[in-house]
Amino acid sequence: MKTKWKSQCLAALLMAALLPPAHAAAPLPGVSQWPMASLHPEHDDDRDLLPFARAIGNARVVALAEQTHGGAEEFVLKTRLLKYLHEKMGFDVLLLESGFYDMGRLAARMQRGKQLDDMAPGNVFYMYAKSAEGRAMLQYLDRQRALGKPMALAGIDSQHTGALSIAELLPDLQAFLRQHAPALATGPDWEAYRTAAQPLFTLQRTPPAPDIRAAFERHAAAIDGALCACMDATAGGAGWWCRVARSVHAQAQTYWSGDTNYQRDNAMGDNAVWLADTLFKGKKVVVWAHTIHVARGFQRTPDQLQAGEVMHRRWGADYKVVQLTAAEGEVVEFASMQPFKVPKPAPGSLEARLADSGQRWLGLTAAAPVMLPQSSFDYAEPMTGRLGKNWDVLFYVRTMTPVRMTR
Repeated sequence: MKTKWKSQCLAALLMAALLPPAHAAAPLPGVSQWPMASLHPEHDDDRDLLPFARAIGNARVVALAEQTHGGAEEFVLKTRLLKYLHEKMGFDVLLLESGFYDMGRLAARMQRGKQLDDMAPGNVFYMYAKSAEGRAMLQYLDRQRALGKPMALAGIDSQHTGALSIAELLPDLQAFLRQHAPALATGPDWEAYRTAAQPLFTLQRTPPAPDIRAAFERHAAAIDGALCACMDATAGGAGWWCRVARSVHAQAQTYWSGDTNYQRDNAMGDNAVWLADTLFKGKKVVVWAHTIHVARGFQRTPDQLQAGEVMHRRWGADYKVVQLTAAEGEVVEFASMQPFKVPKPAPGSLEARLADSGQRWLGLTAAAPVMLPQSSFDYAEPMTGRLGKNWDVLFYVRTMTPVRMTR
């Protein structure tokens, strides 16, 4: 008994040595917080993630959010959390913010032995495919597959801009229609559909001529009727192609309206729901995307929901959201690829309070919405989110540094 007591004491002392000293600032009412020993995926003591595991509980879908696409510590910590969810909590599916069609085709090639990290440039969202920190996540997936412990992979984005989409999406759709709905694979309406859709994949937003657009809408409706009545659970089957076609239609609605009829996120959420509930039914799922796409409670209009709200309405308490924030530092702004300074936290904000704690890394949960001002998206977006309302777990990194682009 004495030996057991001594070993427990030694373990407690070791844990205390691993973690930073307790924060000096007064605790936040209703908030539980704990210091993190490391952000790195190779850290071999996961006791500092036990509060994270308790916060996730029995949820089946966990979204790992990133405020920006250009913070190194965001990707490093998210990869650690992904590894923990996969290896310790039984999550075996990863849904990535990349094109639904592109990722589906890459996943099939991975099953034939191809390396995701090799195929990613031009097909996976470039901040994941070309940054050292994003690639570390892709390389983790490759290693797990090589070890015989794979995570299934799919994409949720309804916006298709990858090289595979540009070269193969419409020919593949036509080939599928020839087998299953041959009347829709040829003729003037198919040609109008193809003519209108192809420019979308290269980010062209100019609407087609009215007659072409009308024919596109007719044919999109006909394809939907033919494919979506059979929501089978097969990758590459009618249900899968239904989601591809609906994504193309959502991209057209979004682009051609100048975002006034923004349907990208509605379709992203629906893609995630179909993947989790049909293709990967019964499996535990991780979603990896920007916070704006996965946070609960956000919508542009009553019929233009952000994807996280679509998922929340479907899964309720079975859907958990993890957010990251920082008090200082710099990130890469993904659109311009220029450095962007994290703004100094406003006095009285949650980030200011956390900075006052003196901690480098913290995890937080809250029993009720935290009413202090908080960063939400890119440290600048007007839609303000809250711990305890829009996300369930918050990880604080005092200093963010830019991702390193490697190719």
